[in-house]
Amino acid sequence: MSLNDAQRGLLETVLRADFVAHLPTLLQPKGHQQDEVKNLSRALAAFAVSALCDVSPKEAAESVVDDYDDFGVDAIYYHAPSETLYLVQGKLKSGAMFSQEEANAFVQGIRKLIAQDFAGFNNHVLTRHIAIEDAIENCSRIEVVVVHVGAGLSHHANVALQQLLDDPSHGEERFAPTVISFESAKIVGQLQQRQAYPRVDANIILQASGCRSDIRKTYIGFIAVSDLVKLHQMHGKALYAKNIRQHLGLNTDANIAIQSTLATTPDQFEHLNNGVAILADKIDPKDSRKAGKRLRLTGMSIINGAQTVASSAAFVAANPSASISAAFVHATVIQADHDAEFSKRVTKARNLQNPVSAQNFAALDDQQERLRRELAVLGYHYVYKPEGVDGTADPKRIRIEEAAQALAIIQPDPRFPVYLKKEPGQLLLVDSAPYKALFAIELTAYRLVNAVLFSRYLHGRMVREAAAKGAGYEKLTYKHGSFALGFVLAKRLERVLSGAAIINQAKLNAQFSVPFDEARQCLWDEVSRRTSYKGPLALLRTLGDAVPILRDAMITHYGLAADPAIAPLQAKMVPTDPYPQKALFDYLSAKAPQIGNIT
Repeated sequence: MSLNDAQRGLLETVLRADFVAHLPTLLQPKGHQQDEVKNLSRALAAFAVSALCDVSPKEAAESVVDDYDDFGVDAIYYHAPSETLYLVQGKLKSGAMFSQEEANAFVQGIRKLIAQDFAGFNNHVLTRHIAIEDAIENCSRIEVVVVHVGAGLSHHANVALQQLLDDPSHGEERFAPTVISFESAKIVGQLQQRQAYPRVDANIILQASGCRSDIRKTYIGFIAVSDLVKLHQMHGKALYAKNIRQHLGLNTDANIAIQSTLATTPDQFEHLNNGVAILADKIDPKDSRKAGKRLRLTGMSIINGAQTVASSAAFVAANPSASISAAFVHATVIQADHDAEFSKRVTKARNLQNPVSAQNFAALDDQQERLRRELAVLGYHYVYKPEGVDGTADPKRIRIEEAAQALAIIQPDPRFPVYLKKEPGQLLLVDSAPYKALFAIELTAYRLVNAVLFSRYLHGRMVREAAAKGAGYEKLTYKHGSFALGFVLAKRLERVLSGAAIINQAKLNAQFSVPFDEARQCLWDEVSRRTSYKGPLALLRTLGDAVPILRDAMITHYGLAADPAIAPLQAKMVPTDPYPQKALFDYLSAKAPQIGNIT
């Protein structure tokens, strides 16, 4: 499958940020816009080299020879550790398949290279011809790579490339048996991996240790708090990658107590603390010492005890002269054997023993980590695990609670504005239908960011509108009506939400000012008609009252009062629909006049 617009947007962001600046200068520049498109295509080959050979973007970009007169070869890279020569062609064309014509050009270039015939190649190849000759002579393996964002390799392209690999006439026996097709799924996987927390491998020493390995290798014992502090100082958040929480700050009762114990009675720490639990993909016991049992942990994560370790590290940082050498903590170390589901079960069970909100278990949902990585590509810090913050305002920080609220506003289901007023907590219950609707696998980082930016604008405006009213039901409508108004207005933003560009705040302020005022008036008109029997808060948090208010405000604001399709849809009742008057709300959403020019 081809990359979708959001995935391509993430890819192009990475290519521009990490690769383009390191590419060889274009030999025949055509002008800014054409050169930008060309350089993105050239950078795609470098992206594949970086991923396949685990080298820096700069080193990968320097392998690019893509330009005019490249005979279809876009990058040439020799990976010395594996004695492998990589010959790469990249195609940044969405939708289209990699064609036979493109494959034939690539084959021609490869044949010329392995014959060390450099005639006709561009200057990028010619200036490297000695190094390329050495690579061809010294390599033990030649990999042919096609990196593409389109619909795959056509049958005829596959045949042409495979014929090259199987052809005995060129006398080259070092070709890998098949072509590496670096397709969309691998590109997406690499984009995700680039933003993953680095794997933590470490040695630990357990005192008074014991081991069971009949079911799953597990060690128990006592570990020096100072050793855990050193791991925190070295690895930071990566040390807690599988935990449901990061450090919650120094002002919680438990974290204050941890620091107090270290300051006054560090020798009693092991008796006053619940201990830590550590998961590792692999545990390798090393030489035993008189002081304890040394273990080599591969892919370790502290899944319970983040507060203990991070608070201890904070104490050491604030009290560099204090000694905590007498402080030990009970530790359980479990080998997970790369079993992701087992890791999640253990993490959940271990944390259920301590006070924890049910919403915290959203941290175990793989979609949350996917979104964190994709948002990081766009320059946003997504906080989906509870953690302490320094209190400073950061517009690039998005917390999961804010994300859920913003995503709820843009849903087509009119129950969501009511959930936000009445039961907002259920939006973060992983097994609930609302959570699954908000954080679906189709949710893109662009949609999430834009929903949040719209939500921030909306709530800022509503606060000001409420403050401008002295008292009364209109003030209360604006105070309690942000979610309802956002639901109505968000439908006019769907084209932007579905795209792969981030909202420009200045343009949003300019383009949304008039529609906001018009929609606000529509909302107040509908609420005011009903205040004879209920106040605005009661109306907006009661499903039976809120749905008609939303419906009528949408009809008026979208200019659909005379639309002949409305009445039949209002009369249509389908008991199996997931939410009231689904067909009508779907129709209204589809008819919402779109507001553009805000990205």
